[in-house]
Amino acid sequence: MVKIVTYNVNGLRPRVSQHGSLRRLLDALDADIICFQETKLSRQDLSGDVIMAEGYEAFISCNRSSKGRGAYSGVATFCRVTSAFSSQEVALPMAAEEGFTGLQDTAKNGKTIGDFVLEMPMEEEGLGEITREELFKVDNEGRSIITDHGHFVLFNIYGPAVEEDNKERVRFKLLFYKILQKRWEHLLALGKRIFVVGDLNIAPSSIDRCDAPPGFEKQMFREWLRSMLREHGGPFFDAFRSKHPERVGAYTCFNQAVGAEEYNYGSRIDHILISGACFHHSSYLEDHNIFFCHVEDCEIMDHFRRGNSENMPKWKGGRSSRLEGSDHIPVYIILNEIPILPVHNTPSSAARYLPEIRGRQQSIGEKILMFCSLFHAIT
Repeated sequence: MVKIVTYNVNGLRPRVSQHGSLRRLLDALDADIICFQETKLSRQDLSGDVIMAEGYEAFISCNRSSKGRGAYSGVATFCRVTSAFSSQEVALPMAAEEGFTGLQDTAKNGKTIGDFVLEMPMEEEGLGEITREELFKVDNEGRSIITDHGHFVLFNIYGPAVEEDNKERVRFKLLFYKILQKRWEHLLALGKRIFVVGDLNIAPSSIDRCDAPPGFEKQMFREWLRSMLREHGGPFFDAFRSKHPERVGAYTCFNQAVGAEEYNYGSRIDHILISGACFHHSSYLEDHNIFFCHVEDCEIMDHFRRGNSENMPKWKGGRSSRLEGSDHIPVYIILNEIPILPVHNTPSSAARYLPEIRGRQQSIGEKILMFCSLFHAIT
């Protein structure tokens, strides 16, 4: 069995503080692979207390943009393992990649997952000519980590939220999803299974929004997301909606300025999408695919909802106490009959190998050695 959780934490440090430690936060989510979005960490802010936890390997992407907004965006994937080396566990990836344009790794003379390469110059319908600089910007906001788990490729995505009158950001969001789609299509053409998890900042249908107005589903990005789904001719199952097609009031995000959670006034923008073949090696049985054969369950973890306490005062136009926690709720998926992998080690792109982490770990080690030397000298 493999359990995957996606969770927009709305700041990883506050969530770690809320739970007492990173390990306690991860253990509370109780999954083999945990994908965080909106970590709000910069590379300069990285430290072991928010990245390193015993029994987990981490893969992160931080915002590199110079817009003066401080630390925002950011994603992190935590993989629960019994061993970081010589492992056969599916949770431990065989490869990992920051971003999805392929430019981050090719710029470092690295190899992209699936050998993906964007041919330049390029043009896209509705966008015209796309520059290399624009493509770098897509990856520079720390919105994606890809991990290759052998039997499937996992995309941890934090999609852009934009105002419709901001033409520059609308173009950015359109480019973001157009290039992401190209990456998916490339991997699917290679026969790969793809899992996409994260806060896409898109509620696909009226059922996924508490106050959906007339024409809600006609919006460009909602139409794009639905075009990716099986019922509209696309390759992906929306795992939650496929398991619960008629469930209403199933929301994952709430307005943090008001008491929206207490009245279930929200939207479903945190998703788990899956595509690919099953492991039964049979093309003769109808509906043989990763969803029907291997997805045991997909649910919203409602007990993580802010203010989920019988003693929490109800909202009456103001608030007598501040709700603690993220304005999002985690979503999980459980898959069964996933085979083990060949023996492999933690990829070199893991957080444990980042200079910011290794340098601090070394300095702590040096301090311990210095203390031990002083202790022996005194005694």
